[in-house]
Amino acid sequence: MAVIGGGAVGVCCALELARRGARVTLYERGPTLASGCSAGNAGLICPSHSTPIANPTSLRNGLRWMWKRDSPFYLRPRPGVLPWLARFALASRHPGEGAAAIRELSIASLELHAQLGSELKTSFERTGTLNVYETHEGLEAEARAAARSGLPFEVFDADGTRGLEPALIGPVAGSVRYPQEGRVDPKRFVEAMGAAATDAGVDIRVGAEIRSPDELDAETVVVAAGAWSKLLVELPLEGGKGYHVDYERSEEDPRIPAWVQETWTIATPLRDRLRLSGTLELAGLDLSVGQRRVEKIREGGERWFRRLRNRTVLEVWAGLRPCLPDGLPAIGRLGSVVVATGHAMKGVSLAPVTGRLVAQLVAGEQPDHDLAPLDPGRF
Repeated sequence: MAVIGGGAVGVCCALELARRGARVTLYERGPTLASGCSAGNAGLICPSHSTPIANPTSLRNGLRWMWKRDSPFYLRPRPGVLPWLARFALASRHPGEGAAAIRELSIASLELHAQLGSELKTSFERTGTLNVYETHEGLEAEARAAARSGLPFEVFDADGTRGLEPALIGPVAGSVRYPQEGRVDPKRFVEAMGAAATDAGVDIRVGAEIRSPDELDAETVVVAAGAWSKLLVELPLEGGKGYHVDYERSEEDPRIPAWVQETWTIATPLRDRLRLSGTLELAGLDLSVGQRRVEKIREGGERWFRRLRNRTVLEVWAGLRPCLPDGLPAIGRLGSVVVATGHAMKGVSLAPVTGRLVAQLVAGEQPDHDLAPLDPGRF
């Protein structure tokens, strides 16, 4: 059995398959595990953020910001992306069913993250997450969405928000806290899962670029190669470029992962650094770093959080999230292979439940969740 892709989803699939007795070889095109998108995301494990990227607000903002290269959500106009955009526009009219499917998976995956954190020391902590709003309109809309979600939540006014998170200095109207959610250091998570997979007998081969599943002598091939899955299977995947800027830690950093909604600025306190991340740039497989977007993240961080100006920057990073036009992942059989890709901004968050579903599917077991909305054949 073969798994293509050594990111969060790939290593979770490999570990779950090996624990069911399969002989698994994992192939990663990069020099190490987590060479791609899984290394650098915000690391939030948050069912509260389950609305697929295909929704009316994203569509409206994408069109409004199409010519603004440093906007939070940027659709780079080019002929090759037009069919994807057409599907995206159609799917944006009906985001509700997709949000329900993602939320169900996210809740299950949150509990799996907690179990794996305890078992394998993946760095998971149930810190809670904080959604911060600059306007009362945004805060009220989030409070209504939180009530509909069924998730535990708390609403704070401006003073309550600053009391909860003293690192905030921006023009806060209030916040919504989800106390059961958490975060991981995404690179440490993949490394811990990779070590567990090796212990379970998985043969991990890095620097191994697979150009076609047909070249592998394996009874079952799982394609979990993120945005590069589009080179291996027929799926309308688009690379959604995300960025982070990592700073040296400070005692005045946020204690809770905080997402400033209006500017898409996410601050995640990790063990040895503070990570600022945000923005989504639909850019194909282009990995170049746009300095204007990096500066926009830094500006947002300096506006909202204490003492970031002139602090030492440890790393500037860009990676590609695999985005399907309806914003849902593809998990299931597609021709002769099993596909696990298209998780957009939820890859690390949904990796444990995706690995379990893939293993159940391969083993002929009844999946824990309905895979019909995630069928790769829907395109």
